[in-house]
Amino acid sequence: MPSLSITMPDLNRLPALELLAGLATPLWLARAEDGGVVWLNGTARALLDPDAVGGSLRVEPAGPVAVTEGAMTIRGAGGPPLALTARIGPVPDCDLILVEGAADRADLKAQALELAAANRRKSEYVHHLSHELRTPLTAVIGFAEILRDRLLGPPDSPRYGEAAEQIVAAGSYMLELINNLLDLARIEAGRLDLHEEECPPALIVDATLSMMAGRAERSGVTLSAHLPADLPVLWADPSLVRQMLTNLVGNALKFTAAGGHVTVSAEREADGGLVLAVADDGRGMPPDRIPQALTAFAQLHDPAHDPMTVAQHGSGLGLPLTAALVELHGGSIALDSAPGRGTTVRLRFPPERVVR
Repeated sequence: MPSLSITMPDLNRLPALELLAGLATPLWLARAEDGGVVWLNGTARALLDPDAVGGSLRVEPAGPVAVTEGAMTIRGAGGPPLALTARIGPVPDCDLILVEGAADRADLKAQALELAAANRRKSEYVHHLSHELRTPLTAVIGFAEILRDRLLGPPDSPRYGEAAEQIVAAGSYMLELINNLLDLARIEAGRLDLHEEECPPALIVDATLSMMAGRAERSGVTLSAHLPADLPVLWADPSLVRQMLTNLVGNALKFTAAGGHVTVSAEREADGGLVLAVADDGRGMPPDRIPQALTAFAQLHDPAHDPMTVAQHGSGLGLPLTAALVELHGGSIALDSAPGRGTTVRLRFPPERVVR
């Protein structure tokens, strides 16, 4: 079987490329084996802008691409997919396919701009990620050296316990950040599978509150749940539902001052769906900031974001990750917030997820 590795000299041996390059129709070549795009004509390059989206454009789903005509999806390196209509045909004498885009150019350009903006945000976030990790990592190393060299006096000094707590806090923050990044990457790549089973929300809420009780007590915040006695069972991935609630309760605790309240509740909707809600009476946010709060990699570009308090206020990935997880279940997320009035986040699961 011939090699599927295509290089630019190989492409230059295809005599039709010079003709295709000048056509007004968006055209590109991709590997038949996996859909990876290897060449675009000028029109396709202007619409899809591969450099802005990080290069590696790819036909989805991954795997061998069939000769067909109809709807298809192109995805760049990490961002949202571009949906379009196209014809796909084989290229003689090589393991390539020719894709002819037939989508509305204005619509495709809008999708491409959205993809480019999302990827720019991600690139900027990665640029700042070293600073986000460097601060807690420096704290871990510094406090570990204090413990190793016994710089705070006798071994039984209570200050060593404080140093150990700082190490745990910094390490937990870094682990949370890395786990959230990996989960988002898996979701965007379509590689996060649901392990569904009957999922009693009351038990998951109870487990979540038990796990967060210590943090709430240290913050001086009252943590409670108000659930109806006849709460139905969800057909969902219990570990992911718990992760969603943990993210929301953790966010609420971060932005609620001592003496405040965080409450988890649930209610049935008229259409049979189920809503799990986390409400706090913390500082809240202006309504125009809500879209930013739900956008991955956006928090660090908020002028109000203080990098020195990142370990306390988080990396801005909790809400976007929660939104992606509930959408995997066919549900949705909604935020209601205002300065000084607190925030309520609702996770809605559709009727087909409710076991009657």
